[in-house]
Amino acid sequence: MGRKAEQEPPPSDAETAEHMRTLAELFVEHTREDGYAFDWDPAFIHHLDNYCAEFVASKPPPEVIHSVIMGAGAYLGEMIVRNGDWKWVYCTDEKAAAVESPEELRGYPHNKVAKRIHEGNEHNLEAFFKYAMTGEAPHGTIARVSKPSWWQRLRSRA
Repeated sequence: MGRKAEQEPPPSDAETAEHMRTLAELFVEHTREDGYAFDWDPAFIHHLDNYCAEFVASKPPPEVIHSVIMGAGAYLGEMIVRNGDWKWVYCTDEKAAAVESPEELRGYPHNKVAKRIHEGNEHNLEAFFKYAMTGEAPHGTIARVSKPSWWQRLRSRA
């Protein structure tokens, strides 16, 4: 009889934060080698949308797309963490890294980057960043707010 493979426990929020910070820094470093100048100044977040547009136009293979989604998503999330009161968390429901506000709003920067790459300009990364910083959806955009259910918020306070 075969035994079920034991699943590893999900990463802690601290482990998630460290991993995302490392991925974001690698993204900045590797894109610099390609001639891009990403840094941690929010005034230049629009360069991430430009980068994604140029990346898609180059028609990269799927494994490269996945790699860029992971790096650019980590960068977008780390920009939110470094420039706001947000923190990295691991969402067990989504099995993904997320950024979380003090009000327990969650954003999924990797998902947003994936949508930007696969679906186009309507998934504007600068607008996502600005919404996280201000709480106001930029003109012409729609923000969907979903909080964890009341029982999940209660459990996290225990």
